[in-house]
Amino acid sequence: MSSSSYGLLYPAAAYWLSLIGGALILLYGAAEAIAAITLRSRLESVVPGLSSTVLALGVFGALLGVGIVLLGFRLKYSPNTTRTSGMLIVVLSLLSFFSGGGFIFLGLVLAFIGGLIAWRWRPPELTRSMYGPAGYNVPIRQEPGPLPWETPSAPPTQPGVPQRFCPSCGSPNVATAQFCAKCGASMPP
Repeated sequence: MSSSSYGLLYPAAAYWLSLIGGALILLYGAAEAIAAITLRSRLESVVPGLSSTVLALGVFGALLGVGIVLLGFRLKYSPNTTRTSGMLIVVLSLLSFFSGGGFIFLGLVLAFIGGLIAWRWRPPELTRSMYGPAGYNVPIRQEPGPLPWETPSAPPTQPGVPQRFCPSCGSPNVATAQFCAKCGASMPP
C-alpha cells in the first residue's frame, strides 16, 4: 500500500522507529553474545558463570530485537493489526531493558515510542463512493443534471399509441402498463 489523497494507510513513523529500535536491540544482543563467547576465559576469571549469563542475555536481546523488527514489518504489511502489534512492540522493548536495551538504551526508547505510536494510530476515514469500492473517491456528480442511469422525467411515448397518466406521480405511461415507468406505482386497471 502506498499513499493516497487520504495520507499513508499505515503508521509510517511507528514502522520506521520500530525497525530502527529493533535493529539496534538485535545488534547489541548479538554483540553481547559474541563478546561472551570470545571473552569467555576473562569473564570466568572475574566471576565464575558470568560468561554464561552474558551469553544468555545477549541471545535474549537478539531474539527480542528480531521480534520487534518482525512486528515493525507487520505494521506496514498488515495495518489492521497495528493496535496489537504496537502493544507487543512496547512490551518487547521494555523487556530489552534486561539485555542492555540496544546501545545505551537507544533501541529501547525508539522501539517503545514506535510501539506507542502504532498502538494509538487509527486508519484514515475513507468516504464511501458511489463508483467502485470504498475509497475509490470518484466524484458522485461531475456536472449538474440527471445521472445516465436515472429515468427521465417522463417516459417517451410514441405518437398515436394510447396512453394514460400515473395516479401517483402524473407521468405519462403506455395504456397497457401495469406499473408506472417512472415511480413504479401500480396502475389502476
